[in-house]
Amino acid sequence: MKYLVFIFIFSLFSCKSDDKKLEGFQEKAVEMNQENSAVSIDTTSFMEFFESFIFDKRLQKSNKDYSIDYNFFSSKDFIAYLNSDTLSVFEDKNLSDEQGLIILDFKKGKNLKYKFEKINNKWTFSGSNAISINSLSEKKFVDFLMKFSKDSIYQKSHILFPLVDYSLDDDYEIISQKIEKGKWNHFNLVEEIESLLFLANIDSNNNFRNIYYRGNDNGILIKLTFKKVNNNWFLVKTEDYST
Repeated sequence: MKYLVFIFIFSLFSCKSDDKKLEGFQEKAVEMNQENSAVSIDTTSFMEFFESFIFDKRLQKSNKDYSIDYNFFSSKDFIAYLNSDTLSVFEDKNLSDEQGLIILDFKKGKNLKYKFEKINNKWTFSGSNAISINSLSEKKFVDFLMKFSKDSIYQKSHILFPLVDYSLDDDYEIISQKIEKGKWNHFNLVEEIESLLFLANIDSNNNFRNIYYRGNDNGILIKLTFKKVNNNWFLVKTEDYST
């Protein structure tokens, strides 16, 4: 049943490495909050800073910015990220000193753009504003996700079968299987993830998208890979390396 929960990136080793990095940055976040310092972490990795930010409510509140929906971040045991290409958004190290991150909240119907800037080599939250989904460069892909999630017939017709599925066995070795169309069960992706986060400068011209479930210190690590074929999006691969 693992593949019905669905899937998202990296090997077991990178998963453990990510968890260690996340724990380290969360510890820094707590220390900074106790010292009443600004919402910033001395690091060049924006995504590592951002994970500390979203999973540490005290770090968010130390900024005293009332535009933050604290319940949004604290209510989930994983966050779903969208990225172009077949890589994870966490593998992109060449980010500028100003970043916008879009949060689509499918459950609440809220769409926000969070703004961050790096000052003296420290990432800092600089506010947020509501945005219209019609203004997003990813609107077509988001529209596809909505229909893919709610329409079971449409979903089956937009999966390249047999679908390759990767997971871990009891010995944490990667195994694969091919899922045939007749054995596929519909799932509501949008309902499952509840929200989707992605960088405002995502490369919309790329023919790949992945949705990456990344857990909050709980071993969840899932990747769904979509590919554009003849101007239509298809789910082409699922991976579940959760431990």
